[in-house]
Amino acid sequence: MTQLHDISIQIIRAGQAPGGGYVASPTFSQYGYSWLRDGTWIAYAMDVVGQHDSAHRFYQWVARTLTAYQPQVVALLAKIARGETPAEADYLPTRFTLDGGLGSDAWTDFQLDGYGTWLWGAVQHLPYAPNFWSEIRPAVALTVDYLAALWQSPNYDCWEEFRDHIHTSTLAALYGGLKAVQSVEPTLVPSKLPDQIRDFVLQKGVATEGHFMKFLGNAEVDANLLWTAVPYGLVDIHDPIFAKTLAKIERDLYVPGGGVYRYRADVYFGGGEWPLLAAFLGLIYSELGRRTEAENILHWIESQANAHGEMPEQVADHLLAPEHFDGWVARWGTSACPLLWSHAMYLILKAKLEATA
Repeated sequence: MTQLHDISIQIIRAGQAPGGGYVASPTFSQYGYSWLRDGTWIAYAMDVVGQHDSAHRFYQWVARTLTAYQPQVVALLAKIARGETPAEADYLPTRFTLDGGLGSDAWTDFQLDGYGTWLWGAVQHLPYAPNFWSEIRPAVALTVDYLAALWQSPNYDCWEEFRDHIHTSTLAALYGGLKAVQSVEPTLVPSKLPDQIRDFVLQKGVATEGHFMKFLGNAEVDANLLWTAVPYGLVDIHDPIFAKTLAKIERDLYVPGGGVYRYRADVYFGGGEWPLLAAFLGLIYSELGRRTEAENILHWIESQANAHGEMPEQVADHLLAPEHFDGWVARWGTSACPLLWSHAMYLILKAKLEATA
């Protein structure tokens, strides 16, 4: 679709609330919130395509929202310092209403990766807003304190699953976010913390076969392990551990000529292919000089847009667990479409390939 680039920008702008938060999906029953993870990637995409005002409003919204929860963070850190076990409600949520409030329905809220992601994204935005650091610094400092206290805590992964485990991709996001903050203001982050996180992953997050684990104790791979190299730089893209991780993702999760699954045991909406994960693989291929493969992925992503140019969260052509598909549809309706994160990753990959043509 030749106009998909412009349509994607229009869908993202239409999905941004006046206060700055991006709705995950404007039509899906469960996604009427703004996630820090999704939102940061959407904002990053808007910076990539020159829509800096939109990205700026999102980062402002995050800073305002998190600063409003400072008393909750202070109370949580005091409880930890006393050796007490926090309750689930003590943690910051993974998603907020578009006005910065808490959701009214139950959710798998204790997730740390979004907080690392927003730190990373906010620093990427600074070249377009050089005086912005002083405005967001209190929220950045609060987030750093929060992550420094909790980074080894089991928490839900980026797919809102497996609460009782420590996830490699989450640690990669924390590493990337904290390193990004250090690059701007080194004294804001405990000096050894990023390296401690990296060393922890290398010591405990690598399977016997030499690839990264989905989570500690689970030697399977998840497509989110692509993030260990791009963008968070926990390891170099040419690192042997990442090379083995990529090879296993390609074997287990990539449909040649199609998309990318989250992980092999996925049953959410039957376990379909995710365009946004295909885009991440395309970014990896681009970095590795595998341009034709990256272009093929871009074309597949474009082909998943419907007649209105709307891109879905996942595609049901080759389901991993088709017996679970109807149950999810009955529960929540059809899979999210449009998903703003899908549009964002399409824009990022397209821009990357155009810049390196």
